[in-house]
Amino acid sequence: MLSRLYIESFALIEQAEIEFGPGLNVITGETGAGKSILMGALNSILGGPASAELVRTGADKSTVEGLFEVDGNQQPIGLANLDIGFEDGQLMMRREIRAGGRSRAFVNGASLPLQKLQALGSSLVDLHGQHQHQSLLNVEMHRRFLDETSGLTSLAQEVSQAFGRFRELDQVLSSLESERLRLEREAELRQFQLDEIRRLAPQPDEESALEAEVLILENQASLIETSHELRETLYEGENSIVDQLGKARRSMSQLADTDPSLAPQAERVDEFIAGVSDLAAHLGEYARSLEADPERLLQARERLDALQTLRRKYGDSLADVLDLAQELEQSEDRARQLDEDTAAARRGRDGALEEFSAACLLLSARRGESCEPLARAVESGLNSLGMTDAAFSVRLQRSEDADGLVEVDGRRFAAHEGGVEHVEFFVSANPGEDLRPLARVASGGEISRIMLVLKEIIAHRDLVSTLVFDEIDAGISGRVAAAVGKRLQSLAASHQLIVITHLPQIASLADCHFAVRKQIRDGRARTEVSLLDEAGRAEEIANLLAGETVSKTARRHAAEMLE
Repeated sequence: MLSRLYIESFALIEQAEIEFGPGLNVITGETGAGKSILMGALNSILGGPASAELVRTGADKSTVEGLFEVDGNQQPIGLANLDIGFEDGQLMMRREIRAGGRSRAFVNGASLPLQKLQALGSSLVDLHGQHQHQSLLNVEMHRRFLDETSGLTSLAQEVSQAFGRFRELDQVLSSLESERLRLEREAELRQFQLDEIRRLAPQPDEESALEAEVLILENQASLIETSHELRETLYEGENSIVDQLGKARRSMSQLADTDPSLAPQAERVDEFIAGVSDLAAHLGEYARSLEADPERLLQARERLDALQTLRRKYGDSLADVLDLAQELEQSEDRARQLDEDTAAARRGRDGALEEFSAACLLLSARRGESCEPLARAVESGLNSLGMTDAAFSVRLQRSEDADGLVEVDGRRFAAHEGGVEHVEFFVSANPGEDLRPLARVASGGEISRIMLVLKEIIAHRDLVSTLVFDEIDAGISGRVAAAVGKRLQSLAASHQLIVITHLPQIASLADCHFAVRKQIRDGRARTEVSLLDEAGRAEEIANLLAGETVSKTARRHAAEMLE
C-alpha cells in the first residue's frame, strides 16, 4: 500500500506530506482547492505526464516521493525485471521535474526509465482518475473490462502476442514474396545482361592492353623504318656511333698508358660500346618481329569497340562490368534460394496463424462462458447501489469475412490482436425498457455506479493493492451515495482505497480523512493537506452537508453520520 506521499514545489503545493493508512482514505475539499493537483503528483511517480508547468513558480524543481509498503512474499510484477534493491518490503519512488522541462525518476535510489516506471507503477496502484469512468462510453474498452472482470487478462495477452508473432512472420513472408516477384520481373533483363557480359568475357585491364596493341599495329611501318634508321646510326652506318666510340677508346688507351689513373675511364668507354651494340641488336630484332597483320588489327579493333560499348552500358570501367556480372549471378542464386526461403516463411506464418486462431477460439469460448456471470454480478452490484430494476448484458459479435484469419465451422471471421469478437455492454435502467447499448443510453450517475461495480469485481482478482478513485461519485446523491459509500467500504476491507469525494455519505465512512485547503499567504496561493481528527471530520462533513453556512443541524447530522 501507499504509506507516505511527499510533495514539494508541485503547482500550488509548496510542501505537503501525507501519511495514508490501510482501508478507506478519503480526501475532501472545495472545488479548486487542489485535489486534482494532489492526484497529478501521485500520478507523476507512477509514470504519468510531467512538464515544466507543474514546477511551482520560483522553484528550480518539483519533487514527489511515494513510499510503498509491499508484502515481502509478493514482489510487484513490475519489479521482477529491474535491478533494484528490495529490502524490508519498502519501495521509495521519486520523480524530479526540473523547471527547464526535464524529469528524472528513481526507485530506491536507482534511476529508472519512464517506461519501466510506468510498468512498476501500474502493478502498485490502479489510479482511476477524474472522469475516467467515461471510458465505459468507449465501446472498444468493453472487451478489456470483460477480460479483467473474468480473469481472462493472461489469455487475452496470449492472443495479442500470438497475433503479433503472426503479423511479424506475415510481414517477413510478404517481403520475401515481393522480392521474389521483383526478381521474376527482372529475370529476362538480368539474363540478357549476363549473356552479353559472359559472351565477351572481359578481363579487368583488357581494354588498355588492346588500345596499346592497336596503336602498335596501326604504326608498324613507321616503327620498322625508324628502328632501321636508328640501327644504322648506332652501329651499321658509315661513321656510326660505335665507330666514334672505337676511336675514343683508342685515344683513352693512349692517355691511360701515360697516366694509369685514367684506366677506369677507358674501361667505361668499353661499356658504352657494348651498350650501343646491344641496343642496335635489339632494334634489329624488334624490326624483324614487326610483321604486317591486317586481320589481327581488325580483330583487335572489333574487340576494343565491343569492350568499350559494354563499358559504356554497364560501368565506368571493365572492373565495374565484372562487378555487375557478379551481382547478377548472385541475384540468380538469390532467386533460386528465395523459393526455399518463401516456402519456409509460409510454413512459419501458417503455424503462427494456427496458434493465433486456436488461442482466439479458446478466448472466445471463455468469454462466452463469462458473459452471463458478469451480467448477473453487475446487476447484483447495481441493485445494491439503488438500481433495483437494472438489467445488464454482455454481447459478443463476430464479423464474417472471406479473408478473415479465424475459421469457425467452415466460415471465416475477421480477427485482430483483441480476438475474434466485438464486445459491447447493453443496459436497461428501468423496467419495461429494452436493453440498449450502454454507451448511448446510460446517464453519468449510472455510468459511475457501473464502473464502481466493475472495479470491485476486478479488484478481487487483481494483485494491485491500492485503488485510487477521483470523483467516481459524480452524478449521484442521497440513498445511492450511501450505497456507493458502503460499496467502497466493503472494497476497502481487502484493498487500500484513496477516494476523492464531495459526498458526506462517503466521507463519513473513512478510516483516514484528509482535507485539502487553498490558502493565500504573502500574496501567493498555497494548497495544504491535513489529516482531520474527529472534531475536524465532523466540521468537514457538516460543510459538505450544508455548503457555505454550517448550521447546528448540519453539525448534529454530521455527528450522527460519524457515529
